[in-house]
Amino acid sequence: MDSASTMGDLRGLETARRSRLFRRGGLVLLLLLPILSLFGLFGPSERTVRTADAAQQLTMTYGSVVRSGEAVPMEIELTRSGGFDGPVTLVFEQQVFDRLDFQNWFPNPSAEVGEGDTVTYEFDPPEGDTLGVSLDARVAPAQWGSRDTYALWVDVDGERTLVTDYTVWVIP
Repeated sequence: MDSASTMGDLRGLETARRSRLFRRGGLVLLLLLPILSLFGLFGPSERTVRTADAAQQLTMTYGSVVRSGEAVPMEIELTRSGGFDGPVTLVFEQQVFDRLDFQNWFPNPSAEVGEGDTVTYEFDPPEGDTLGVSLDARVAPAQWGSRDTYALWVDVDGERTLVTDYTVWVIP
């Protein structure tokens, strides 16, 4: 070829096909993300976990995938056949309070004690067989992505019962 030719740097048909394939693959990925988002795959979601023994059942609905600054659902229902003789004690790991800003309980606990790596809430016994507790909480500001597992349990006369593990994934 002549040294003045503009065709000297062309790489060939195979290189052009490979480049076109990479561009199309990239375009598919860029289109796939918003489509999956429309179906709620990357957005907030909640999960329900249940733990039971012979006399009682603990059901917890919580935000399993959350974002910084958004509301986090948390509802706890404790059912005990035969009702409740005295106060009901729920124990949370302290670490969950580092991740979430708790606003208020419904109903409000009658006592609250923070000891070491736990926070204990005592609720007056409800009438009937079920105590329902809901929590108004938000993910604390400036929280970046992480996936953490926490524990909640019912304390009956100093004994841990119905230990329930739940995982919260904070996405950026």
